[in-house]
Amino acid sequence: MRVEQVQRLVMSVLLATVGFIFAGGLCLLAAVADRPGARPGLLVVAGFVGVLTMAGIRTINQRSIVTPWLAVGLLPSVIGAWFLLLH
Repeated sequence: MRVEQVQRLVMSVLLATVGFIFAGGLCLLAAVADRPGARPGLLVVAGFVGVLTMAGIRTINQRSIVTPWLAVGLLPSVIGAWFLLLH
C-alpha cells in the first residue's frame, strides 16, 4: 500500500469512529430525554450526523458523495428509533 492510501484509511476509520459514536450518543440522549418533543429531534440530528459522516468518508477517499452508501449513515438513528419504540 502507498502512504496516501494508508492515510486515507486511517482518516476514514477515525471519522467513522467519531461520527458514529457521536450519533449513537445522540440516540442515547433521545432515550433519556424528558421532553417528548426532543426525542424525534435528537434522532433526526443523529441521522444527519451519520449521513455527514458517510459523506465525509466518501470525500476523504475521493469518491462520489451521492451514493446509496449514505443510507448507512442513517443506521444509528434507525436503531435508536427501534429501541425507543420498544420501551
